[in-house]
Amino acid sequence: MPQQRKIPYHTVKVGYGIYIIEEIRKRINKEQPTETDIRRMLLKNTKPTMDAAVVMAKQMSRFCKTNKEFLLKAKEETLDKIAVALGLPLQQCTHFYERINQLYKRSTHYYTYLQKAEQYMLQFKMANDEIYFKQLLNYREEYGIKTMLITYPFGQLDSNLPASDFGAYTDIKTEVLFKELCSRMNATQYKLLTDNLVDRFFKKDIQKPDTWISIGLFGNKLSYGLLTMPPFNAVFKWLPEENKIMLAGKTYAANREKKQDYAVFARLQLARGKTIIIIGGIEGYGTEKLGEYVWRNWRKIYDVVFSEISDSVILLYKIAAGKIHQQDLVRFN
Repeated sequence: MPQQRKIPYHTVKVGYGIYIIEEIRKRINKEQPTETDIRRMLLKNTKPTMDAAVVMAKQMSRFCKTNKEFLLKAKEETLDKIAVALGLPLQQCTHFYERINQLYKRSTHYYTYLQKAEQYMLQFKMANDEIYFKQLLNYREEYGIKTMLITYPFGQLDSNLPASDFGAYTDIKTEVLFKELCSRMNATQYKLLTDNLVDRFFKKDIQKPDTWISIGLFGNKLSYGLLTMPPFNAVFKWLPEENKIMLAGKTYAANREKKQDYAVFARLQLARGKTIIIIGGIEGYGTEKLGEYVWRNWRKIYDVVFSEISDSVILLYKIAAGKIHQQDLVRFN
């Protein structure tokens, strides 16, 4: 069974940081200790080398400036090293999480650190949103995002049409909204591709730790290729000839007369750090409505995805009477 993660990761990490800096302030008896104060404390209590003490004191003094974003952007391994240098009872972020998750009540001692973490993070809501969004996509600036649309070669099928490829309106609308969201969250290394380049993914780019966005289900060569591979094909299947999909053994069908559709948001983690996001409905209507939902409510998706530890997750949404809500969820490794 995967470990339950009821508290968002960044809240835990910042709470752990506050646990550390409050101990620093207590030992030095200053709300804002300087690098010199911290260096003296380290040399007196833990006897590190002078060079190590200088580097660590600089990091600690920055984290103590809780009106700045230093703690928000701190790396977990850096906080672990500081906790070890201070000889704290909890010397790993994972141990801090385990402790607060055992008795997650307002009466527990460690809950106060979570309260302070939430208050701290409210100062930087936009920065916080950017961090969460990039974590949802596993976005890294050096690799960026590649978004793939279904290609419809209308010009090849009908000589009266231009000899070029087109995408469906619903797919294009979803891509435009998603690109705007990425731009707003400073995920600016973004490329739009058509699925005639899908061979590049499975051959040249399969080893790269980048992020690919696949918009649309039926007809999208990237989605199809992925969902024929284990372990994804064990939990998700599609039946385009019947206008149905299957998730964890349950079947879901679209109904045009009732304006009912189903759509999936999948976050699939492949080997070597590659991440795939799928946004697609059984029909174009589902893709469009899920695209609008992701654009407005990506934080709700983030909270669901990271509420537990798992490599990959598929969220199923039902769209009916113009409304969308989560219908099912499957996690797997």
